[in-house]
Amino acid sequence: MSIFLSSFPGSIDKKNRISIPSNYKNTIKDSKQKIYLFKSLKNSCLEIYLEAKINSIINSVEEEDFFSTKKDDLRTAILSDLEEISFDSDGRFILKDDQKKFSKISKDIIYIGKGNYFEIWDLKMGIKNKERARKSIIK
Repeated sequence: MSIFLSSFPGSIDKKNRISIPSNYKNTIKDSKQKIYLFKSLKNSCLEIYLEAKINSIINSVEEEDFFSTKKDDLRTAILSDLEEISFDSDGRFILKDDQKKFSKISKDIIYIGKGNYFEIWDLKMGIKNKERARKSIIK
C-alpha cells in the first residue's frame, strides 16, 4: 500500500512550478500509478491522489443513484476539476492560476500527508490547519 506521511515545506518558482517532496515522489514512483490533482471539497487546498483511489471514488459515486441531483453535483465537483499531473524532467509540475487562486497559494507552500493522498496548502494556512486539527482532538 502506498502512503503519504509527514509534512514538508516548499515553494513555487517564477514559472508556477512546484516540486513534490522526494518521499512523496518515491511513493508515487513505487506505486507505478498516475497521479491526479483536484480542488479540495473540504478546505482551501489542493489534493493529490493516486489513480487507484480516484478509480475507487469514481466507482463509489457511480454506484449511487444515478438520477440524484446531489450525486450529480458530487460527480461534477470532483471530476470537472480533476487533472492528471505530469512531471517535467526535474520532477516538477505547473500549478495553474485557478488552482493557485482557489487554494490562496502565492509562494510558500506546505505538503501535508494524509495516508492515501496528500494536500498542498499555502504555508501559513496549512500550518494553521494542522494546529486547528491537533487542538480539535486534544481537549
